[in-house]
Amino acid sequence: MRLTILSSILLAASALPAFAADATSGITGNTLCLNAQKPGGTDTYARIENVFGKGAVEAPSDTRYAPARPHIIEAGDDVVPAYFAVLAIDPTDVNLDGKTMAEGSDRSRTEIKIAPSLMGMHQAFKARENNSFVYSWRFKIDAGMKFLPSFTHIHQIKAYGGRYAEPPLITFTPLASGRMEVRQIDDLKNEGGVYHVLGTVALSQIQGQWIDVREQITFSNSAGRYQLSMRGQDDKPVLEIDSAGLQLWRTGADHMRPKWGIYRKHHGMLNQDKDDYVYFANLGITRGSQPDSSCR
Repeated sequence: MRLTILSSILLAASALPAFAADATSGITGNTLCLNAQKPGGTDTYARIENVFGKGAVEAPSDTRYAPARPHIIEAGDDVVPAYFAVLAIDPTDVNLDGKTMAEGSDRSRTEIKIAPSLMGMHQAFKARENNSFVYSWRFKIDAGMKFLPSFTHIHQIKAYGGRYAEPPLITFTPLASGRMEVRQIDDLKNEGGVYHVLGTVALSQIQGQWIDVREQITFSNSAGRYQLSMRGQDDKPVLEIDSAGLQLWRTGADHMRPKWGIYRKHHGMLNQDKDDYVYFANLGITRGSQPDSSCR
């Protein structure tokens, strides 16, 4: 029987030296952190939703397999002691409608997001109009993962509420061309699929290694500002963006929120019936421009 990448991850994790103490999750000052734990800890989905709200995990493909396959697991390596491994399998994974490609769906999704159900003190981490927020995290794209000319989104900023909530505001989109685009979509252009490319980076500079991200957004309808710093595992910059005068608010939205995971079209150019992973660690959400925690 073929040894899946899931099994390989768990075997590799078990062979590592003892993990460092788990970084904490929750609120520190103006920063909300979500951190993975070493394998064998408490239920992954329950802990994610305890921090980001009920419904924060979108993993509709889990039960399409027998036995069920969790599409978000936790593991670690010698660089990042604990991370979330997000799984995608083409063409059998599904979108929120629960339909495979053979059943008429054209895409699949597994993501971690800020849920609309987030309440109490946590509501401060839903971005409102004219707020400035910092999102920080680390990610690694599996070295053998393939991409499309259209889209695979591994990070999105999306609206909740309003007539323009469906298209993402910001995406990180690796492509078959061998580059990853950072895209922004205005309200009035989304129906035609028109987007602005704010910056690009060669996949050869980022794939297969841990990338450190700091994303700062001023959520304004006419005076939005988008700032991004991405650094490689050697701490050298691989992409820097600072764009002002953007539409970075969805008209009529209740709030904006980040998403991390794999959202992509089905296509024969992708690895077929093979486990693809993108890994995420140290997810941080800060209201304002100066985080009170690094989430590490």
